[in-house]
Amino acid sequence: MKKFILGFLLLSPLFSQAQSDTTYWTKGGNVGITFNQATLKNWAAGGINSYSGGAYFGQFFDYKKGGIIWINTIDLGFGFIKEDEADRKKADDRIVLTSQFGKSIGEGKWYYSAMLDFRTQFAKGFESSNQDNYISRFMSPGYLLAAIGADYKPNDNFSASFGLISGKMTFVTDQDLADSGSFGVDGAELDGTGAIIAGTGKNMRAEFGATIKVSYNKEIFKNTTYATNLLLFTNYMENTDKIDVNWENTLTMKVNDFLSAMIYIQTIYDYDIKFYDMDINGDPILSTEEDRWQFKSILSLGLAYKFGATRG
Repeated sequence: MKKFILGFLLLSPLFSQAQSDTTYWTKGGNVGITFNQATLKNWAAGGINSYSGGAYFGQFFDYKKGGIIWINTIDLGFGFIKEDEADRKKADDRIVLTSQFGKSIGEGKWYYSAMLDFRTQFAKGFESSNQDNYISRFMSPGYLLAAIGADYKPNDNFSASFGLISGKMTFVTDQDLADSGSFGVDGAELDGTGAIIAGTGKNMRAEFGATIKVSYNKEIFKNTTYATNLLLFTNYMENTDKIDVNWENTLTMKVNDFLSAMIYIQTIYDYDIKFYDMDINGDPILSTEEDRWQFKSILSLGLAYKFGATRG
């Protein structure tokens, strides 16, 4: 699976380039790198030495001909922070691949649509207070969402998709994490003494339900672009009153041809992901299990290069 994904990422730019002999493809993207450092010595106000960095890559290649549209996106990001003598920690880590196909319904702004949305990460993730035991890694979790329905697209900047038939699969390929029941998969079975039977945890959880995806991308001011993607999912089979939320917002401000600033905010609420309070030894207190809102925000300033066209 990892080799397949990496191969897709490497070949997709070539694929989009191969379509350049037609007027039906629009492609473009951006790549950037950031680095920050703070060095202190005999600083009366206090503080610690630190440095952080990150890189991102985004590409789209879209097809439009007559009543057919096909929208494809690659979104990759990785960042870290290192404070004084502490271990280096991840600050950002994402692999997001999306593809959406639509066929117009008559002459209007509605389309029959089919969508794929895949998400995972590059590296292991750790609790901020404990760098000994990882809590996530590549394809643990991995998410694949497939939906069939209708798409409302009044212009090139906005679309709203309604996936009335949707399948959501959660993958946990790391067996230790699967055995612990991470990310909503069924954990390991127990023997007669109540001990875990290693290797019996499920590596996948499948859900059937409905999806709503709303996307907006526009240059709101000169050299300032705002993009937002809201993804909602509810399970038909259980807990139909609960809606999983994944909302991403990106504001990109171009300083000049090679410098840009970016603000990225992501909000998640997933009922299958549980959180716990920790005891004094750093172990989870199982009685405190609950699902919670998750927030991530990134502010970066660094080198950036934009290539090709602009979506929307």
